[in-house]
Amino acid sequence: MTDAVSRVLAHIATETSVDNLLTIASNARGKSQDVEQAALRRLATISAKHASGTVEHDCWTMVHTIEAIRRLNGAKVWRMNRMRPKIENEDEVAALEYCALNETDGFAEVLAYGLPELTAEAIVLRHSAHFSDAAKTAARLRLQKAGFEIDDDGNLVKTARPLSLASGG
Repeated sequence: MTDAVSRVLAHIATETSVDNLLTIASNARGKSQDVEQAALRRLATISAKHASGTVEHDCWTMVHTIEAIRRLNGAKVWRMNRMRPKIENEDEVAALEYCALNETDGFAEVLAYGLPELTAEAIVLRHSAHFSDAAKTAARLRLQKAGFEIDDDGNLVKTARPLSLASGG
């Protein structure tokens, strides 16, 4: 890692402006994946208003991440217009349960940016006590197919290779 990248990462760790973090992520695009991912993670973390480590915080971190990715990709509509009302009308747990049971575009978008820990599926497994067995099973299978497992400590780890859809499992 170069000194310049180290300085930018140090700056990102203390940045509190969403707009500045979006600019950093945009400028890093195609130049430094580490900087781009760090800016997106920081943006999502400071945007989520609930206590860190809660289902609510992790859910809003995911929402803000997906919206930031869509903005960076120049999407005309970047707000999660189905997820936000589901959270408002039900709650974060219900919204995440829905995402686990029904693969969403956000799953692929977050994986494409190398941020698998910010998928609804990873959140469901990290906070498994809040979710149905069906949601946990669907989340685990989707992550396995993408090449990830949740270890005994609740951390997401890359597996040697993704499960093949053709192999039936």
